[in-house]
Amino acid sequence: MADLKRFNCFTKPRKKEKALSTSKEVWVYTRVSSKNQKDNYSLEYQKEENQKYADDNGYTITNYFGNEYESASSDITRKEFQELITAIKKAKKKPFGILVYVISRFSRTGGSAINIAYYLVESLGVHLIEVNSGLDTTTDEGKLNIYSKLIEAKRENNQRLKHTIPGMRKFVQSGQYLGMVPIGYDHRGPRVIDLSRRSISQEITINETGLLLRQAWSWKLMGMNDVEILKKLDTYGVRMTKQKISAMWRKPFYCGILTNALLNGSPVKGRWEPLISQEEFLRVNQILDGNHHGYQIESNNEIRPLVGTLLCPKCGKKLTGYEVKKKRLHYYKCQTCTGVSINAISSLKMKSTGANDLFIELLKSYRIDEKFILPFKLQLQKTFQNKNAETFEERQILEGNLKELELELDNLDERFAFGKFTDEAQYNKFRLKRIAEIDKVREKLQGSESEISNLDYFIEKSVEISQNIHNHWQLGSLDVRRKIQKLVFPEGIVINTKEREYLTSKVNYLFLVKSQFIRSSEDVNKKLPIKNDEESFVVAGAGFEPTTFGL
Repeated sequence: MADLKRFNCFTKPRKKEKALSTSKEVWVYTRVSSKNQKDNYSLEYQKEENQKYADDNGYTITNYFGNEYESASSDITRKEFQELITAIKKAKKKPFGILVYVISRFSRTGGSAINIAYYLVESLGVHLIEVNSGLDTTTDEGKLNIYSKLIEAKRENNQRLKHTIPGMRKFVQSGQYLGMVPIGYDHRGPRVIDLSRRSISQEITINETGLLLRQAWSWKLMGMNDVEILKKLDTYGVRMTKQKISAMWRKPFYCGILTNALLNGSPVKGRWEPLISQEEFLRVNQILDGNHHGYQIESNNEIRPLVGTLLCPKCGKKLTGYEVKKKRLHYYKCQTCTGVSINAISSLKMKSTGANDLFIELLKSYRIDEKFILPFKLQLQKTFQNKNAETFEERQILEGNLKELELELDNLDERFAFGKFTDEAQYNKFRLKRIAEIDKVREKLQGSESEISNLDYFIEKSVEISQNIHNHWQLGSLDVRRKIQKLVFPEGIVINTKEREYLTSKVNYLFLVKSQFIRSSEDVNKKLPIKNDEESFVVAGAGFEPTTFGL
């Protein structure tokens, strides 16, 4: 029989097992599902049992986490749990393990919990120890037992929900409220945290704050805005934020209607005294939606394409569009400021130019005389090259980096081919890393190439489109018009509704250059339908590549 010892050099050495930590320091995590949880799951009891286990097994507890009531149905939303995981990641000296009374206190998310446990044990070297059973993750068998218990905790949670959700659904279907009641009401019931408010049956009543909020609803119906209402409430000692009062207007709870996800989209009448009538609630929400004074608001209307582009000269908010049905007139209006309104289309009766026609004139103002087009193109080319000088330099650096990385990859492959790499796994690791780096550099090169290639074509096309931008807007669909508006004025445009002129200091780079070129080559005092801060344009967009607008 041939001597097989000659092949010993070809055998791979067995990987060494990771040495177990000799640290005796452990951390503790405790949790209950609710403030009222008692018996063996109380926080105090868990803490005592953890301390006893640590004393019996020679461990020293150096940190405590939890001590709160948090649901274990989601790991992400548990503040204390996330603090525990983050603290372990950041700790230079990791604890030997985490003590939990029973594994369900750690998590009830099943597969997600196993992933977290696996990461703690395998990547960070921190073990999970169940005090109640003595199980831990220091052995393969122990890991399987812990992981199985995490799955079982998830199963128990699902079973519990199967029994509790139907009861909760029946509870809300009967008109009773689940959870913390909104501001303005007091809540008494069997599960209320405040012991002074405990009672056998649920009782929801209006308090003194609620009476003042009832007045706030009246003020809203009178046309008062939220800022004024908040100031008046503050004088009576009721302090609310803009967000809270805005949310209040949208809560059907205040008109005695219960909406809950458990109702599957079928609201029911609640068992509490409404603060306002259902009619009052709906009227306030009509005001919020802008459906008052006999006009109808729409965000998508061919006659009002500038909705979303026009900005109020007072508050800077976007103007909405609406139609007065009786007169068949269309307007742009600020929902916040009084007196900021302008007709959308020109009216012979009013002898006023509409915002749409003013916008067409504005786009026309960016046309330049044919005799200046060639010099303008040359100016564009020069401006672009100056603007992108850094891009050219960066491209040269990237090309140099690419050559170096490709050379390193070739050397790596050559060393492996000639047997200079004994560990194939290590070779694959380095090779994949270099390939990833090369792909990243190539991606950056492609990006820079798109910026500087076909420059003549882009300039030609950009000038052609910009010269006829007003026609493209006038003849285009609603979608095309909005694309043009976004292209030319990426951040919107302010309109002075009284003077009927546009005010802007930000415009797309191409139109910025055109306007400056026009001012320097044509009559500087030529009146345009736009008022600017002279030479104060800010480039809103990077580059000026043309768009087809879907034409």
